[in-house]
Amino acid sequence: MITDFPAKPLPLPDPAETGAELAAFGGGAIIPKELRRTVFPVITKEDVFNLMLAQRAKPERVVADFAEAYRSYVGAGYALPTASGTSSLHLALVGAGVQPGDEVIVPAFTFIATAQAVVAAHAVPVFVDIDPKTYCMDPAAAAAAITGRTRAIMPVHVHGLPADVPALRALADSHGIALVEDASHAHSAKIGDQVAGSFGDAAGQSLMADKNFPLGGEGGIAFFKDGASHQRAVDYLERHGIDYGMSWVAAAFGASQLKRLPYYDEVRARNAALLGEALEGTGLFHAPYVPQGHTHAYNMYRITLTPDAIGLGDLPVYAVKEAVHELLVAEGVPAREWQNTPIPCHLPFRHRGGFGNGYPFSLNPEAVRDHRPEDFPVTLGMLDSTLVLCRELRAPVEYERALRYADAFTKVARRPDAIRKLVTDGSYRRPYEKAARLG
Repeated sequence: MITDFPAKPLPLPDPAETGAELAAFGGGAIIPKELRRTVFPVITKEDVFNLMLAQRAKPERVVADFAEAYRSYVGAGYALPTASGTSSLHLALVGAGVQPGDEVIVPAFTFIATAQAVVAAHAVPVFVDIDPKTYCMDPAAAAAAITGRTRAIMPVHVHGLPADVPALRALADSHGIALVEDASHAHSAKIGDQVAGSFGDAAGQSLMADKNFPLGGEGGIAFFKDGASHQRAVDYLERHGIDYGMSWVAAAFGASQLKRLPYYDEVRARNAALLGEALEGTGLFHAPYVPQGHTHAYNMYRITLTPDAIGLGDLPVYAVKEAVHELLVAEGVPAREWQNTPIPCHLPFRHRGGFGNGYPFSLNPEAVRDHRPEDFPVTLGMLDSTLVLCRELRAPVEYERALRYADAFTKVARRPDAIRKLVTDGSYRRPYEKAARLG
């Protein structure tokens, strides 16, 4: 029988290992290959029983009950459960009043679904750069991009850190346009006591199985501030005959997972703090920046490198990052890039075929730009100098894994000579010079 149960426990850290030879150079790995898998979501008997009992109810009742429970948790006015995160973003835009040919401002750094949802709403995405500390949409860049045809600003709470909502809300209000959140990374993320998904006029959120709040397979949910926005989205589905409905199986699984979400949140926060403390002691690595009053959900954990702190400032930072990436992976840390080029430089937004004959871009050709990566210098700098842990801080029973990740970063940072050798002997390229990829 296939099982997710580990064959044996991960050993507790041994301080001597951080001074041993790097795994990439023949030493032992901090995390052995056979123990590198993390398991999530955790499936319990409660999940199974809930799925079985849900078969007695009408499917639409199961979905409606889940949506209401999660809407209450988030604190949004209205909710509309959907089949995916992209469909939830589409409906959030429609509910906010976005019309064909309108302009929607989105960040150049996000998952491609943010911009694809704008196109699905028959509008034109207008891309802007990000803040150099939060990696979320830069409010000043958004302000500079507003025109007479801008209908909405769509910040992304990237990796689970809420964007600068107060500044963006003020900007939207001053121009009479909508604020639509992409909260797909931001389950339980907060500013003060307010939860992401309830900040804007509308919001979309992915609930797929690899998110911090997972449903059974694919799923999403759109939130709306008022009844008129919610009704606008409902009418749109009926008018166009679109089935974006959530599966009752996904909803039933999500209903029991929702009860454990606060527990998962605490585990991630604990592990993020533990790892952050270790990173700051290395000189080379730095934890994600979190503004005061913000609660980071840590759907992903983006780590910044400062090579000059360990005597590598003469080397290109992107090359140091690539070498460090190789060393970390050899130690058993599943670090990765997660995006390597700005979203407007991906094929759908370079060729702009849209729905055919350039639609909907042809509705507003003045909003269309032929972007180069260099148009977004902050995004490029971030991609050059950061690595990501995607889902590895949330396994609730593996405190020792977080400790071992910390030791692996410490071990690598202690070997600037090895990093320099890899950079000198290698032929590394900047991330955007490689084939564009997602995730």
